[in-house]
Amino acid sequence: MAARSKQDLEARLIRTVPLLMRHLLAHARRKPSWTEMTYQQYNVMRIVAGEGPTAQADIARRLLVSAPVVTRLASALVEAELIERGNDPHDKRSVVLHLTEEGTRRVTAMRKDLLRSAGELLEPLPHEQREGIADALEQLEVLLPVRRSSARR
Repeated sequence: MAARSKQDLEARLIRTVPLLMRHLLAHARRKPSWTEMTYQQYNVMRIVAGEGPTAQADIARRLLVSAPVVTRLASALVEAELIERGNDPHDKRSVVLHLTEEGTRRVTAMRKDLLRSAGELLEPLPHEQREGIADALEQLEVLLPVRRSSARR
């Protein structure tokens, strides 16, 4: 690959992925389950839903953010009665997050709405283009750190 086309590919990746995600989230935010919730809050709940009770420090590592960021996100979710804080029985200094019943319902609805939004955005594309996108995404997944399948929720 020539140096110029390699740089073009890198620049397009950096430019396209965040814009595409913002567009998808803007579309999802029109759905009822996304009112008054942020994508970061969804990610906290998504991790707890997939992993079960999870330490705030582990969530921060997974989201590549600082512990205070997760503490603020968790505080808002506790206030909304979507998660509860507890102590780790193995480490009394560690704060563990648990989903409430309402939190479980909410994160499930948000995921369904996010998937529905992605489907609505992809639907107008011809089948061949959708297949091409699926192939490209499969190839891009090799760039991601190895994670358990629940991380893809």
